[in-house]
Amino acid sequence: MFIHSIEIICIIAFALSAVISESNKGKDIVSIMVIGWVTALGGGTVRDIILSTNQVFWIRDPSYFWTALLSSFIGFFLAPHLRQEKVERLIVTLDAIGISMFSVLVTKSLTAQHYAPYVAITMGMITAVFGGVLRDILTNRPTMFNNTEFYASPVIIGCYLYILQTEHHINPDIATLSSIIFIIVLRMYIVIKKKTFPDFLLLK
Repeated sequence: MFIHSIEIICIIAFALSAVISESNKGKDIVSIMVIGWVTALGGGTVRDIILSTNQVFWIRDPSYFWTALLSSFIGFFLAPHLRQEKVERLIVTLDAIGISMFSVLVTKSLTAQHYAPYVAITMGMITAVFGGVLRDILTNRPTMFNNTEFYASPVIIGCYLYILQTEHHINPDIATLSSIIFIIVLRMYIVIKKKTFPDFLLLK
């Protein structure tokens, strides 16, 4: 129940980040709800397809589906008020919460199912990052593939940190919480300080 509640929070955060991203574009409510839904559920859908699970997670448990739609619907009406605040900072904050929780929880779940660490970390990254990439494509924002910002890096490092802690027999709940906090803090630091890849790591 606790994990399910955290995942619901992640979906709400992702859906709202998508709606806020598109709030200045004059889109209709149906388009906004689709964008929010795709952002919230896209990464997990791709993960389940790759892993060939029996059912995609939002088909197996409809609460994810309806949470994404309802969050997008509510976000549509909240957007005009949210625009009065530091909207970019809010988007980044919601995104950081979503990617940190989703990535670590997926890594934790797949580790418990005895998947190899590289599989757990990769699926954690895909679950966390792919929805945000879809959001940025649909809202015409720069994606992680169109800029040199560290976006997936905090997720990969944070998921590896979880694996490392569990291998040293640290309590899984402590490992989960510390890894989530690590990703959020590192992601916010990167955004605030505008950290990007150095020139020697860029394709010439």
